[in-house]
Formats: sequence, structure tokens, C-alpha cells
Amino acid sequence: MFFRVLICLYVFTSGLFAVGNLYVFGTFDFNNNGKSEILKLGGLSAQLEYVELDTDGNHHTLWTYIPDEGTVVIDAKFNDLNNDGIKELIVIQESNKNSEWLKVFEWNGQSFSSNFQLVENNALGNNKIRPANLTFASNTHAVSISTPSRSVALFSLQIKNNQLIKSDIQSGTGPLVNNGYGPVYSGLFSSGDNTFVALMSPEGNVLKTVVFSISNPIEILASDILAMNGARVILGPDIQPFDENKDGQEELLVPFATGEVYALAFSDSGLTFTESKLSQSNLFGMKSAAGETEINNTLLSRVESGLHESILQNPHIAISDSLLLLVTDTLLLGDTLNLFVLPDSASTFYSFNWRIIPPSGMLFNPKTYQIQWVPTRNHIGVVDVAYALNIRVGEALKSEEDELGDSHYIYPVLEASDSSMIILVGDTIKLPEPLVLIPPRFHRVSVTTKDINESDRFLFEGETPFGASSINNNSVITIGVSANLSTIKQNKAAAFNFKSLGGRPDSISTLSLVHDLDTNILYMSISPPQDTITQSFDPEGFNNNFYNYPEYFFEGFPSNMSMDSTNTGTLTFPSSDTAFSGNISLSSPLYNQDHDITIFYFGGRPYSIRGNISVKKDGSQKTITEIDFDSSITPLTINAWLTPANRDTFIFHSDSIPDTLKTKTDFQSFYSPATKLEYKIPSVDALENTEKTKEPQPLQTDSVKFEISSIDSAFVAPQDSLSFLPTKPSLITIDSMKTPTPTATPDST
Repeated sequence: MFFRVLICLYVFTSGLFAVGNLYVFGTFDFNNNGKSEILKLGGLSAQLEYVELDTDGNHHTLWTYIPDEGTVVIDAKFNDLNNDGIKELIVIQESNKNSEWLKVFEWNGQSFSSNFQLVENNALGNNKIRPANLTFASNTHAVSISTPSRSVALFSLQIKNNQLIKSDIQSGTGPLVNNGYGPVYSGLFSSGDNTFVALMSPEGNVLKTVVFSISNPIEILASDILAMNGARVILGPDIQPFDENKDGQEELLVPFATGEVYALAFSDSGLTFTESKLSQSNLFGMKSAAGETEINNTLLSRVESGLHESILQNPHIAISDSLLLLVTDTLLLGDTLNLFVLPDSASTFYSFNWRIIPPSGMLFNPKTYQIQWVPTRNHIGVVDVAYALNIRVGEALKSEEDELGDSHYIYPVLEASDSSMIILVGDTIKLPEPLVLIPPRFHRVSVTTKDINESDRFLFEGETPFGASSINNNSVITIGVSANLSTIKQNKAAAFNFKSLGGRPDSISTLSLVHDLDTNILYMSISPPQDTITQSFDPEGFNNNFYNYPEYFFEGFPSNMSMDSTNTGTLTFPSSDTAFSGNISLSSPLYNQDHDITIFYFGGRPYSIRGNISVKKDGSQKTITEIDFDSSITPLTINAWLTPANRDTFIFHSDSIPDTLKTKTDFQSFYSPATKLEYKIPSVDALENTEKTKEPQPLQTDSVKFEISSIDSAFVAPQDSLSFLPTKPSLITIDSMKTPTPTATPDST
């Protein structure tokens, strides 16, 4: 059985990530019951789902939208189109009917309904519209159009007399993006009093971008080719404006399926495209099969990162949603909590009541309106606090009539609110650090071929975690590079280059291998490409037993790609009986398995292997490898398989380790300093005296001292250390111990 997904211009644009990825928007509270609600795009049960979350975080579906057959929902956003204070749901979809690419739903109190007839002041043409994503600012909406034109459509939407009116239609594009083979994406962001629209076209490892003002989309303000640095597959529905550095100027967040989030900014100096602090934070890119817990955790992470504000917009609504139980404060033993509970200093206090029994020692002071508490050792861990507060906002006159006559009295008008919070109490005593033995996690890449001669020389330029090897097995040469990822510190990156000393070829073909170990996406590309069709394969969709395999993306590979499996569980992509000239092997460590992929190819001589390993602050890792050949290469057969690996981490308490096994170590990962070894040559007299000794004598070390010196330290072997004296003087010179300093070449990473 063959499984094949071709993502060409049309398929990629229309539905790859509408099917494979889940997008979550919100939260909201349309039914005003104090519970959070979210909109899910691309779930398994329906293309659109509106879901309510109960107090335990469980999901309950309120509304679903399943379009007609042949129609795919691309994006959805909420905006108030009739100024009634209730937002409408705007849906962008790809439909066989050109007139149905835009749809609007209205909240009817319990769900969404669509009764609007679209009225256009100006049509976008009769060709089939293939949108990619939707963004808006105020009443200006932007839809990226991949076909029939690679452009962005700008328009206003209004609902009047139960009719949906689309007006002020404009279009913007640029010569940098109107020729290409992939989808285009757009986004709106503000800087000062201006609102800008960006039109982006990802191709290979670059992002072609043009920026213009929404007031004049004909005039291009900036145009540039931006490096994506290994990031792949833009998540179009998650593109959004965000003021990351809080300077009042918005950037445009561009999330990728490989975990990166980049911020696009525009200023007088041009465009900048820098990795956001939200990168690799698991805020975007969930799979369609994501469960309730994963979705809830993602929503919490968005709130904690500042991407979204409070989940319920009304602060006086009872906080009963489990998603709102965020950590309010963190205390250590000895700290004091002083929490002012009034919403503002002008509030008139009326009453305070505990909703649950507070921890011992926690009191409410009615004079200062503060909750005061000093935690003790019994409180270490999580402490729940909940209270009710009544604020006097005014007075009202009430009149009644009874058997005694009229009665009149003034009663207070109160505003009530319930509040909940979680306090983490930590200990101040630091326990002895245990001995931790971390298992190795090796990343390896190698090229095996007969096209490398025995006389060829390769120069390795790299940093501490990398090691290079060259093996000759019956004139079949293998060159490779490996690194133990377990020894790499977080928030570090390092590069390597294993390059032939021969002259740089006039024609070079490059194979790129990018494996994001966090999202488990493996991207492979050939430049120059042999075909413009991008192809994707999801082993889990092919067979549920293959859920541990990466999701594969091939760009520039031959168009006859397909995927199948053998009885042993090996995945095969193109399979050919044609004679090959070499093979490329890539091994990557996953959780408890190693992923290996071998590419058999026919082509030219390998010229260099270069790459980079980066580790983010959260520990997520990505490996990037590029292999240059002196002419074009053609992949013939690709095999991938998983091998079980032992990833057990051993932790020993310091007191449980025998003294004989204890030793001092100086662990270094990146950038460990080089040390020059210098040897003291024993004198000839000392050696002659040793040779004349007939009786066994105690080994003397005074006459010979091996010294290891560096810039600021020297070590001399102690008297009781083992030593070996040669029978003849060794002709070792200082110069012979020097290692040439590697020099970076222009094409090194």
C-alpha cells in the first residue's frame, strides 16, 4: 500500500495544515455564564468547533461547522461587524464555488448561524480564489490570495439590514512575491499612527517579504529576502500582531510548525526578522488529535507569556474556570504575603468572607484591606485561597406599604466578586546535589562513497561537542561527524565544517537535512531542486503504529516520491534498483529510540559536510546539516527506521557512593579552552644511570617530571604517581605538539 501526499501550489495552500494542525482561538464567553469558550479549527470531529470549558477543564461542544464536500476551512477570526458589541465569526474557506470563499456567522444566544447574503461593491474576479490566511485591524480585513494572483486582498466588512457588505476593496503585491511556487501569507500590524500589511512567500530557507501601508497598497515601502534559519512551514492562522518589547510599536508574529516564532518589524531602517522570545514555547502548532489537557496547557502558556490577556474579560465574574487558577504568587519560608484586595483605592469596602478555610495564620485586616500571612514549614507546596468581596457602589431608596402604612428606607447597592488564587510555598533548605549520570544521545551524519580517493584530505573545523571520523573499508570511504547532545548546555549553538582541501567545485549541489527534535519534524531539500513540488508524509496517518516516526517534508526531490513500509517496520520512500554511487546516513536521538534514515544516491563527489546544533532555553534541540557535492545528485532509495535506545538516567545520593568511586570532574560542554601539552625531556645522564641498574630498584620520579601547562596554571605529577621512563631519550619537540588553528572558510556554517 502506498501513501502519498503531494503539496504543490494548490494542495499546500488549501489544506495541509487545515487537516494536520489544530488551531485554537480564544478564550471567549458568548453565553455570559462565566466559563471560558474556545474556537477550534482543524479538529478531528469537525473543521470548526466552538467549545465550552467547565470548572474541571473538560470540553463541551456548543456548535460545529462541517462545510459542503469539497470545501476546506482555511482560517477563522472574530470581529464586530454591526457595532452591537457582539462579535461575528468570519470564516475563510476554499470552495469549489468561487462565491463562497467568505462566510460570516452570527451568535444567536446558543450557537452560531449564518443568514447573511453577501453584497460586493467590487468583485475580486471570476477565477477560483484560494486564500491562505485572514487577519484584520479595526474594520480592515486582509486575506492572502495564492491564486489566481499572489497578492493580498484588503476590504471592509459591514452588516446592514441583514446583508453582508464588502467594500473598499484593494489589492497589493510586489515583484518579489508575485512569482513563486508556494503559498503566500499576510498580516496586519501597527506602528505609531500607521497600519502596515506584510505579504510573505516562504521558499526554501528564505522568506520573500514586501510591506506596504493599508492606505496605499500600491506603493511598496519595503521589500527584502529574510533568512528563516531552518524554520519550516508557516502556521498561517496563527500570524498576529504583538508588541513584544512593549515599546508601543507592534511586530508581526510569524509562527512555524517546527516550533520557531519570528517577529517581523518595520522601521525607517527597513525590515528585521528576529526570533521571538515566544519561540519554542509550545504556543502554536498542535496536532489535530491534541487532547483536552494539551489544549488547556497551551491556553495557560499563552496567558503566562503575555500573548493573551485575562481569559475572562470581566474581572468581577466569578473565577470558576480551572484555566484561571494561575499561580498568583510564589513564597519562600520567611517571606510575608501582603495582598491588597480592593480593586482600587476609591472603592468603598462593605464585606469580606472566606470561600474556603484559609491556611493557618492567614488573616484579613479590615483596616488595611489586606490579606496578611507568613507561611510555615507545614505549608510547603500548593496553597489554595478563595474569598468573596462586596464593594459598596451606591445607595438606593426603597419604598414599601404594609398594614401600618408606608415605609421608606435606604439600602446599599453592592457589587460582589469572588476571587481565587494559588500560592506556591518553597523551602529555603538546599538539599545535597546528587550524582546524575545522563545517558548519551548521539547525533550522527555520514557519507559513504567510492568517489573519495585515499589521497583526499578533509579538514575538520568545529567546536567541542563535535567529532569527525574518516574510515577506509576496501576503498569505500566514509566521512562523518557526530555529537553527544546530552553534553550540550541550553541556550547554546555551535557549528562544524568537515571540508575537502581540494578546490571548491564550479558547480555545487546541496542536500539539507533539518531535524527538529522537539516537534519531530524532519525537513529535507535539494538545491538546485529537481522538482518544484513539495511533498509531505505523515507515518502516523499511514499507520497508527508509526506514531513515533517524524513527519517528513521533501523539497526539491523527484516527483515520484511515495511511502510504504516493510514487514520489519522500515519506511521506504522512493525505491529503485538503479545502481547508486553512495549513501548518506543521518541518525537522530528521540525519546527512547534512535531515528535513522539512509539516502542512496547517484551523483558527484562529496565536497563538504557542515551544520549546526542549537539548543533553546527550554531545552528543545534542532540539528541542521548541509552536504555539498561537486555536481547534481539524484536520490534513488530512502529508508527510515527506529532503533530502541536506553535513555535511563541514574541518580545516586552522594552518601551512597563508595569513597573509592568518588572523583572530582570538571564538566565542560561548549567552548572548553584548548590546553597545550609540554613535556620535560629527561636528561641523558638520568637515563644512563637507569640502564646500568642491575637490581630491581624502586621507581624514581625525581629525575623526570611530566608537566601540563596552560596560560595560567601548571601541573606536576606527584611523587607517588605512576611513571614510565623510556630506555632511550625521545626526540619530542615543542613544535610537534602544536595543532594548527582552524580557519573558517566563506562557505562554513
